[in-house]
Amino acid sequence: MSDPVHTVDDTAIHDLGYRRYEGPRIGAVGAWRALYWQGLRSMFGLGRSAKAKIVPVFVMLITLLPTMAMLLALSLTKGASPIQYGVLIGGQLLMFVLFVAAQAPELFSRDQQHHVLPLLLTRAVSRTSYASARVLALFTAMFIVAFLPLLIIYVGEIGMAVDPIATFEKMGARIWPMLAIATLTAAMLSGVGAALASWTPRRAFATAAIIGAFLVAAAIATGLDDLAGVEPRVAELVDPIRALRTLVLILFDEKTRGLELNPPAPVRVYVALELALGLVGAAVTQWRIRTVTA
Repeated sequence: MSDPVHTVDDTAIHDLGYRRYEGPRIGAVGAWRALYWQGLRSMFGLGRSAKAKIVPVFVMLITLLPTMAMLLALSLTKGASPIQYGVLIGGQLLMFVLFVAAQAPELFSRDQQHHVLPLLLTRAVSRTSYASARVLALFTAMFIVAFLPLLIIYVGEIGMAVDPIATFEKMGARIWPMLAIATLTAAMLSGVGAALASWTPRRAFATAAIIGAFLVAAAIATGLDDLAGVEPRVAELVDPIRALRTLVLILFDEKTRGLELNPPAPVRVYVALELALGLVGAAVTQWRIRTVTA
């Protein structure tokens, strides 16, 4: 059966029988929420092929295994082996960099590579709302990855105690430095990752740029360490990962030989550094999305 044809002047309009959308219009807020939720799911490979889940699963396993090992040691020694939160999170920062480097291009590079932006940037979705939804999705995913190991070991330490109530009263306030570290880690990594990933439609280039940026920062900091007259803590502030490691030790009050020999900078300096990198990265991402050709 041929499709109905409606003629208006000399123009033929073919009714192909597609169902018209008659549901509710969710508007700009609903469109932003959909972009955010889709971005958060993409960060963990949810709703996609098994290949997209390799890096998220790998990072989660690598970060959770030391947590389980610490809890096992705590159980076997009946609390005699203290939990070192700073050592735990400090050793996982490189895994967090890998997670952001591999997954941030999923949110920014793929949309440019497959020319999806013209479809997304409709009347309900502005470039500003698109960038903010993507950056916040990246921040949320990174916060979950950074906070989950700390939360598990925190709950495990209290639950395995002989007197959980007394243990909670003693260490309950430790939740605040945990939240602070997870937030600062997520802010810095998501800001830098989003800014670099938004500049190229090639996933491989974006991943290399993110990893390379942190490697260059670490190399410069190491070079400054070898220069006479440069304070060790000044060189440390050039490398945001190294600064995070020091901040973790300070917030959890874990003493090391290095901290005793070279007193760290004030906490506010490290906090300002990580927040500044995150905010600058988010601002660069906003500017890039506003200027990129859809």
